[in-house]
Parts: sequence; structure tokens; C-alpha cells
Amino acid sequence: MRIPVAASLLLLAAWQAPAQARASTPTISPLHGYVLGRAAFANDALTEAAQFFDAVHAQQPEAPELARRAFELAVAAGDKKRALALAGTLQANGQANAEVAVLLLTDAVLRKDWNAAAAARTGLSSAGYAAVVGPIVDAWIAHGRDDTDGALAILDPAQFTGFARSYVTEQRAHMLAAAGRWKEAAEAYSLLRAGTASGISFLRQGEADAVAQSGDKVRALALLDGDEPPTVAARERLKAGKRIGALAPDARRGLGWMAARLAADLSRERPVPLALLFARTATFLAPDIAASWLICGDVLARSNSREAALAAYAMVPEKDALAQTARIRRAEVLEAMGRGTEAGAMLAEAATAPDAGADAWVRLGDWHRRAERFDAAIEAYSRAIAATPDEGSGGGAGAWGLWFLRGSMKERAQDWPGAEADLRKALLLSEDEPVVLNYLGYSLLDRGLKLSEAATLIKKAATLRPDDGGIVDSLGWSQYRQGRYDEAATTLERASTLEPTDPTVTDHLGDAYWKIGRRIEARFRWRAALAMEPSEAQKKQLTAKLDYGLDAALAMAN
Repeated sequence: MRIPVAASLLLLAAWQAPAQARASTPTISPLHGYVLGRAAFANDALTEAAQFFDAVHAQQPEAPELARRAFELAVAAGDKKRALALAGTLQANGQANAEVAVLLLTDAVLRKDWNAAAAARTGLSSAGYAAVVGPIVDAWIAHGRDDTDGALAILDPAQFTGFARSYVTEQRAHMLAAAGRWKEAAEAYSLLRAGTASGISFLRQGEADAVAQSGDKVRALALLDGDEPPTVAARERLKAGKRIGALAPDARRGLGWMAARLAADLSRERPVPLALLFARTATFLAPDIAASWLICGDVLARSNSREAALAAYAMVPEKDALAQTARIRRAEVLEAMGRGTEAGAMLAEAATAPDAGADAWVRLGDWHRRAERFDAAIEAYSRAIAATPDEGSGGGAGAWGLWFLRGSMKERAQDWPGAEADLRKALLLSEDEPVVLNYLGYSLLDRGLKLSEAATLIKKAATLRPDDGGIVDSLGWSQYRQGRYDEAATTLERASTLEPTDPTVTDHLGDAYWKIGRRIEARFRWRAALAMEPSEAQKKQLTAKLDYGLDAALAMAN
């Protein structure tokens, strides 16, 4: 049955009341607590939901599903004390599963009770992730028992393939560093980085620390070239005569990094409950690793648990190298919550901080762009360009993107000369970038300028990215503007297949149909475009075409 709206509002009001007020009220019934817990969970109040389910479980300890739900919510809310206690309760009642075993293992590692850790490890055997997690846990337990050679033998990459091998290789590098075998650790990190996507600064930090500890400070500094905040912080420590520090000097942090990476990998496509389990486990094991809080916040944000995400990001210390990144992520979540003013203030604070880089200005520019504050966006992107190597003269792998962003905003702000100059700069820096080729080509086409060049740019973009509906639409519109209406209709039909809900593509196809005499189909397309949330200007044009036909509508517009 459906709960009446009025009753739902009363329930919500009950759990939204201040905690102190609730504490002074009589104990609620199990059913009432269950309903309040579900309402709290549905409204992104994970801590409140966990408290309600915990209270209900206390009243009905014989109900296994309540105990499990209380455990899951305690984990999701990041309540380590309750989560560990409930994991113990579930085990004692014979209700443990692999997820409970993860928390039992966490508790044992934090207490350095390696026998208990080994016992908890057996509970992971049936899990799908055991092939990755199991050997790493076994190795760190052996390391905790002072059997480093045995631990490293377990982490032999030659014994693994695919996904597991990558994890094992990383953990082996961490363990070599923890054992003080600096040259071997440096080599392991180097090999690992060679097979990993660029931009993973933490592996560079691990390698640089091992190289420096082996006595080669010059090479260590060379490894720390770049402007990523963690890299900059590591470089400054080394220059000041301080040690960078090992990434995982013990089992707690080694397993913390493993859990954080698992959480990030599992949530890459879409959020899954298992990702949150490992994200929270990472923060339970290694709250001193700022990256674990960032990853946890990301998982929560993707799951639309936004208040919890904000709380996770806030756990990154203000003086940490990742503090800027945490502020930017918090701003993104605030904006998604409709708290745009707070988001803007936070992004402005991040951009104007002494250690701010180009990325902070880009995020601020993006915020202004989404609100169509074009002049403010242009200013922010200009600051980002100035913050790139050689003052934006072309240094840096992504420099073309900055010029493109500023150029596109100038085009929206009706500054075509400035826009064209920036877009051509972006094209100079990345001559085969389809986005730039298409944007510049379409902008010229739309203005009736340099039509031959516009057609060439768009054709090249379509060749490089043939399945991009927006680019295929540009190609069809270029053919239309050249009077090649039959060809344009065919191309725009393909664009419409690729982008079936885009009002501009649908409108263009209607125009092409009109030109080749398929006027009923043209009106059908224009009517469909009107239902696709077009801009106000597009609505006016579409309405005129439907009322008077294409030729008359164009004549009236001119």
C-alpha cells in the first residue's frame, strides 16, 4: 500500500528534527523506527538512517535482516565503531558473509592481531574479488609477522594475469619500500608506471622516495617534474632536505591503498554497493591518506549520497596537497545540490589560493560557463592559460583545450574576432582534434564566412570521428549550405540516428526535407524538434516554419 502524503511528511519531520530533541523523546516502536530509517536513507541522511536501524535492531536482535541492514548503513555512513561492532555481532550469530569478513579483517589489521586477520581472511574466499584481494591480504599478514621474504614471494607478478597482476605489482612495490629495499622498490615503481596511464602522481612519489632513500636525490627530483599538487608538495619536501615518505610503510596503509583503488575501479562506470564498502574500508584503515577520503567522496557523490560526500571531502586536511582538489569536488557536489552560490564561492577560493594551478581556474570558468556568464568564464579561462607552462604559449599536453574553452566562450559572447583567434590557436596546438575542427568549421559556416575552409574543417572532423552525431550534423549542414540538398538529407538522417533527441539536428533534417520536396516529413521533424526543449530562439524559428513554411519563415527572419 502507499503511505498517504500527509503521513509521509510527518515521518520526515520526525527524523529531520534535531538529534537532541529526538534523544529526549520516548523510544519509538520497531516498525516506526524502520519506516523512519527508510525515509532517512531515501533522503540522503545516511547517519540518521544508520541510527534508526541500529535502534530497531537493538529492540529486535533476533531479526537477522535488521542486523545486516544496520551493518550496511553503518558502513555507508562511515561509522567505524558501529560497523566493526555489528560485524562482530553478525559473525557471532553465524550471519557473516564476505562483506562482514572485510570489516573483521579491518579490525584485526588495526589491532595488529595477525591470527585474527588470517581467520577473517578465510571469509573472503567465496567472494568474486578474492583473486585480487586474497593474495595481497596474505602477503601483508606475512609481513606483519616479520616474514617479508615470504610476503614478497606471494606478491610475485609472474603468478598473476590481468586485473590481479596490476594490483599485485603495485602492492609489491609498496612492500619493497616498507622493507627498506630501496633500489628494488624504485625499479618496481618504475616498471609499474611504465604500464600505467599518465597522471598517477602517487606512484611517482613512491618511486621518488625510494630513489632518494637509495641516495640519488638528483634523479628523485627529476621524477617529480610537474605541477600536480601532490608532486609539487613532494618536490618541496625533498628540496628542503626532508623525506617524501613511503606510500605504504605498513599493512594498514598497504591494504588501505588497495581498498581505495578497488573502490575507484569498481565505481568507474557506475556506483555499486561494493565500491562503497571498499571506499569506507580505505578510510577506516588509512584515514591519514587523503586520497582515500577523495575516493570515498567520489563514490558517495556518484551514488547521490551528497551530504555524505561533502563530509568525506571535508576530511581532507586543509594543509594537505589534495586540499584544493577536495574543495573543487565539494563545489561540484554543492552545485549538483542546487547550492550554486556556495559552490561558486568555494571555486573562487580554490582558484585564488596561493598554490592554485590552471585546473582551479578551469573549474571556476566551467561554473560560470554553465550559468552562461560568458565574460566571467573568459576571465577565468584567461587566468588558466596564464598559469600553464610558458604562460600559455603552447606548453603542456592539454593547452589546446584552454584556448578552445576561451574561444568558445568568446563566440557565445559575440566576440567573433577574439573567438576565431583563440580557436585557431587551439587548432595550431592540436591540428587533428575533431572538437576544435568542428567548432571552428561550424562557426565559420554559421556566419557565412570562408565556406570552403569551413567545409574542409568539418569534413576532416567527420573523418576523424565518424560516429559523433554533432559532427555528422555539421557535415550535413555544410552540404546543405552548399546547395547539395539530397546529399545533406542523407547525412542528416544519419546524424538524427546518432542524436535522436537533439533539436538542432532534427531541425536541420526538417530543412533538408523541405528543400527536396518532402514537406510533410519536414513539418513532422520541426514539430518533433519543438518537443525536444529547444532554445527560445529555436522555438520562434520552428513555430514560424510550421506556420508559414521554410522559405517564408526565412524571409520573415531577414
